[in-house]
Amino acid sequence: MDLRIVDLSVEALKGIGWMLTPELWVPPNPGADYIYADTNSDIGIEAPCSSGVIECSPRPKRVNRMERHLRTREALIALGGEAIVCAAPPQESVDGGLTGIMAFRVRPGQAYIMERGAWHWIPFPVGESPARFLVIFRSGTGKDDLHYHDFPRAVLVRE
Repeated sequence: MDLRIVDLSVEALKGIGWMLTPELWVPPNPGADYIYADTNSDIGIEAPCSSGVIECSPRPKRVNRMERHLRTREALIALGGEAIVCAAPPQESVDGGLTGIMAFRVRPGQAYIMERGAWHWIPFPVGESPARFLVIFRSGTGKDDLHYHDFPRAVLVRE
C-alpha cells in the first residue's frame, strides 16, 4: 500500500482527530496589536496530563508499525520543521491491516489532537533537517497505554 500526502485540515482529520489551530490564519487588522481565535473549548485530555518534545530524524518514509493510546487523546504541536504524519482512525486490525490510513503534511505552528485509539507513527521530516513536536497526553501514557500494530508489509508514503 502507498499513501499520498495531503495537507493537514479539518476535512482530512475526520475520524482521526481535529485541528487545534485555525486552518486559515487571518493577520491582525492594521493598527491592532493582536488577533485571537478560539479553536476548541475543551481538548479532552484527562488530568493529570504531561508534555514532552519529540525530535524526528530524516529517514525513508516507510511505516512498518503504528501505535495508539486507548486511555487518552494526544495533542501534537509542530514546533519546527515540516513533517509528514501518518495516522488512521480508531479501529481493531482486520487480517493484519488498518483502514483509512492518511499521510498529513504538518507545517511549523500547526497543532492538532488525535482521538483516543487513533493509530499514528513518528513524524517523517520533509527534507534533510529534523522536525520537532510538542506532545501532550495523559501522564503515564508511555508506561501503561502504548499499543502497537506491526504491518506484514511496509506502507510507503509518496510525495
